[in-house]
Amino acid sequence: MNVTWARDLRGAEADAFDAFVLGSPSGHYAQTRAWAEVARAAGTFVTSLAVVRAGGAIVGTALVTRPAVAGVGMPWARIERGPVVRDVDCVAEATRAIARTMRRRGVAWLRVMPYWAGEDADRVERALRSDGWRDAQTVGGSHALTLRLDLTGKDDAALFAGKAREQVRWRARQAEKAGATARVGTGEDWTRLRAMHAGTMRAQGRRGRPPAWWGALERFASDDARGRLFACDLDGRCVAAAVVLRHGPLAVYAWGASVAEKLPFTKAVPALVAGIRWARDAGCSTFDLGGIPLPEDRDPKRAAIATFKHDFDRTPVRLVREHAGWC
Repeated sequence: MNVTWARDLRGAEADAFDAFVLGSPSGHYAQTRAWAEVARAAGTFVTSLAVVRAGGAIVGTALVTRPAVAGVGMPWARIERGPVVRDVDCVAEATRAIARTMRRRGVAWLRVMPYWAGEDADRVERALRSDGWRDAQTVGGSHALTLRLDLTGKDDAALFAGKAREQVRWRARQAEKAGATARVGTGEDWTRLRAMHAGTMRAQGRRGRPPAWWGALERFASDDARGRLFACDLDGRCVAAAVVLRHGPLAVYAWGASVAEKLPFTKAVPALVAGIRWARDAGCSTFDLGGIPLPEDRDPKRAAIATFKHDFDRTPVRLVREHAGWC
């Protein structure tokens, strides 16, 4: 396999990269060229793009993130939700080809997490382990378990029909009776989301994202093909917001936050329901609720979030766990 390595791509090469990621069943917004700006804004990182070819045809791609100091890359890197391939049988070989190329560029340790679900996730993990990669999943890392809604051919009533989603319907009515409304977010709502999210992080004793990252995320989600912000209002002010990001037929509940005060309804529901309906109307077939904790995760805050998400669906979907190895 031949690997092309670049800080960025132009023209036909860029179009080919974008088309491959969009057309792959393992494609994810975090593996798009557009996401590179957001990845770099998270801290001192450099990003690179890898294109793997066999016989002239693209068989794999990757957006690689590497910590850097004074512009010099550190000897470790990560491919979040990638590498991207269209054929499960190509995962191990494409990953190894990228790793060899990175070794020549000073990377010694690589973490990967191809984005496959269910039985495909099992096949990918077996292939990675047989090629020498080891399971490096942590309870606080990128989620490896999630919940999903099928949006295909469903009107508003069918989206949340059935006994399993009875709580969603009840919570939505509760919010409506309280006077809460949902709408598409504005620039001011991004500012409000950032403040609410920072407050949540402080309450948990954790650091929030830097302002540059929020600015990059807002620009990324300013295109309907990539995402939208949804806000929940009560008495004329935003009390909760949800970021829904989109990659082709898949939409993901990526971030959400709300005010700390108690209100007579579940604050996150109206914005999330609006996001699910928007994804359906935009042509998405699947809505991913953004992950739930692994069975061994005992963090009470993540467990509380999972309880809320289980109102929308209760069937866990397994994703590929993060794997790591020497290049």
